[in-house]
Amino acid sequence: MRIDVHNHFMSEKFARMLEKRSRYPYARLIDGNWRFACCEGLTLPMTPPMFDMDRKLADLDNLGIDVAVLSLGAPGPELIGGKRGDQIAREHNDLLAEIIAARPDRFWGYATLGFGDIEVSLRELDRCMGQLKFRGLQLFSNIRGKPLDAEEFRPVFARMAELGRPIFIHPTVPLNRNYLADLIPVPALGFIVDTTLAAMRLALSGRLTEFSTAPVIIPHVGGAIPYLMPRLAGSMMTHHRGEDPTSILKALYMDTVVHRVEPLRWCYETMGADHILFGTDHPYGQWARRTIEALDQLQCSGEDKDKICYANAERLFPPA
Repeated sequence: MRIDVHNHFMSEKFARMLEKRSRYPYARLIDGNWRFACCEGLTLPMTPPMFDMDRKLADLDNLGIDVAVLSLGAPGPELIGGKRGDQIAREHNDLLAEIIAARPDRFWGYATLGFGDIEVSLRELDRCMGQLKFRGLQLFSNIRGKPLDAEEFRPVFARMAELGRPIFIHPTVPLNRNYLADLIPVPALGFIVDTTLAAMRLALSGRLTEFSTAPVIIPHVGGAIPYLMPRLAGSMMTHHRGEDPTSILKALYMDTVVHRVEPLRWCYETMGADHILFGTDHPYGQWARRTIEALDQLQCSGEDKDKICYANAERLFPPA
């Protein structure tokens, strides 16, 4: 069995709305396919499996994926901001609820928030977790240029901790794009830098410890966290407060989205099977197929493989 905790959807209605915009984010229909321009160096396609659920189900069947936890692809509504951002978030949550209702055996859902008004976002979060029965919340790695550990977002983490539900952190327009967007595509490096920064700030600000009952998932085998963990520990002890953040960072969860087995092996050896969840980033690129190939090549026990493929997800995403 495989439960995919990193799988995207998007709406054509949102694309048509963004087509009217002249500034980021905006959308353009090119050669019959929608493309979302999020910022300089970051344009993402909306391929049919993002909005055609029959196509997505066919892909899931071909990949041997039993359940997909769907999250809204970038750009998120928080980049629009204001009342319009809150409205767009609600519309996408309603659309996702319809998708899940049609195939509850194959789809679970992450809530999306607009962050135009924090009280509106909290009410929408309660609606998603209560009425719509979503399994978790997706947050982008920063909210309109503000880090996730900012005090204004604390109530969201507090509410998720009360509910005991997971938070999936997905990259977006990076906080720092200096020399990360002219020669280097943002997804190649900017995404990894931004999710790594978000994870470190959540750990060192105390958010992960304070709200430990809301598991936090970092995609793409944890960004750079597994590889930098010894350096982070040494540098923090030498240059900061003399505290080793390793135990806090090891409370994170990471998904399996990779191109090769080597990063997955390092993540497995660093984090352990209990903190890794199967994810594919479907339908972007060749991530899904390559992730499955890497997981097949990972040398671990059958019990650990089951934890990664589905058991950890069943534990973190119980029915609402």
